[in-house]
Amino acid sequence: MKRYISMIATAAAALLFVSCFGIDEESYKELAPITFNEVSSVIDVDLGQELVYEKLVVTSDKPVEYQWAYGPKKTVGAKDEYEMDSMEVISTDPAIRYMFRKLGQYILRLRVDNGESVEYKYFTLNVNSGLDEGLCILNSDADGNSALTFIKKRTEEEETAGEQEVWEDIFKTINPEQSLTNATDVFMSYHDNKGVIYSQILVATNDGRGTIYKLEPKTFVLMAMNRMQDEQGTYCEGFTGHNSSGATYNYTLMRGANGHTYRYDLFGDFIGERFDATAAGLVSGQYTMLYSTNNNYTSTNLKSLLYNETTVFQPGNGKVTAQTLDGYKIINLASDRDANKTYVLMQSDADPTAYTIKYTTGSLGAYKDVKDFTAEKLNMDRNSIMVNAKNSADVYYSYDNKVWRWGLTAAPSESPVGTITIPDGEVISAMGTNFMGDFPDGTDESVLYVATYNEGTGKGNLYVYDILTETLVKSYKDVCNGRPLKLLYKYRI
Repeated sequence: MKRYISMIATAAAALLFVSCFGIDEESYKELAPITFNEVSSVIDVDLGQELVYEKLVVTSDKPVEYQWAYGPKKTVGAKDEYEMDSMEVISTDPAIRYMFRKLGQYILRLRVDNGESVEYKYFTLNVNSGLDEGLCILNSDADGNSALTFIKKRTEEEETAGEQEVWEDIFKTINPEQSLTNATDVFMSYHDNKGVIYSQILVATNDGRGTIYKLEPKTFVLMAMNRMQDEQGTYCEGFTGHNSSGATYNYTLMRGANGHTYRYDLFGDFIGERFDATAAGLVSGQYTMLYSTNNNYTSTNLKSLLYNETTVFQPGNGKVTAQTLDGYKIINLASDRDANKTYVLMQSDADPTAYTIKYTTGSLGAYKDVKDFTAEKLNMDRNSIMVNAKNSADVYYSYDNKVWRWGLTAAPSESPVGTITIPDGEVISAMGTNFMGDFPDGTDESVLYVATYNEGTGKGNLYVYDILTETLVKSYKDVCNGRPLKLLYKYRI
């Protein structure tokens, strides 16, 4: 690149000389160009498999020298999307021919030089375990036999070939000595402390010992187990939020079956009760306040929120914040995906047709007024599953075995989403979207997953809808051998 710049500088100096001294202009030789054909900007390769890349065609009238290099993407202070923290040269072969030994997502750079011109081509390189990204469906049959079904995200080659990998129970397949019983919830988190990565999937159960399994997200390999029943006398019914700060703390909160609040420490893998939170009030539900902290959605907050019929609680660091509205009961709540606001819909004790909507912040600030209204019938209840997404200003939710939209600042709709229909004999049991945390790629939160249970067959089904058009794009019949309990999109780390 320096030679190219130097030659341009020399030519500019010559032109200046000509203009100053009136010397006749000469024909200067045009540098031999280098061009590339159009190829995908993403390259996938499995761990331990040699990458032989032959899709790129380099065109040059002169012989070309190749240099392939790769490295981790720079995340702090990067000048552009392809800047690397460090770089290693791995090949001078046009087709690369290199075997990668570490899982992850990297920047791959090609430098080509024909003696006169130098050009660069950049790619996103995914070194895969084969299980890196996809939808997890936690499910359980009538006898309590539970499974973690995994529908892997397809590569471009798999999409072209019409291939789709579905693992009926990825948990037991990877960990054959273990099995899930009476599963209750699943949770995933990621925390980077000065380059040290802490990431995990937690699966909670009511198996008699309240076992919580900790899995490595890239491979689903079992990393640790906690017996909550043995230690705390109860089991986890649900996880809420992810709270982390450097090496100081990294944890998620849990709602115990006894209504108490517990904390799972993700650094040390131990469970402790938040006695101050329990003293503030017993809880019957949990919700994660999800919202972005910037306009491009590359930084998200996952704030903990627990609640009972009248009060919302947030156990913070060293204190518990609570908000109650006298004379009202909570119907349901949901966050605005791109604002620091969570809306709470409540019903009057004195007049069952009177409702109010308030909002609070991620730090559970005092309620702010939004709207009061009356309704003889409210198309929402405490069992409604709430799903927000950055590709829609509204929240999608379940009610009366239909999917509805709620605008948050107005009364719930009087009619469901007409293009989303549930087949006869099936009931909605879980909903979600392809949320990718702090690793958006432009396809995240673009689809709405609706999981149903067919009581006649005992099987679970999955329907995938495009959020922008609200149309069905794919369905998976009998994908689970039980009732879907929770959907979790396992994004690439």
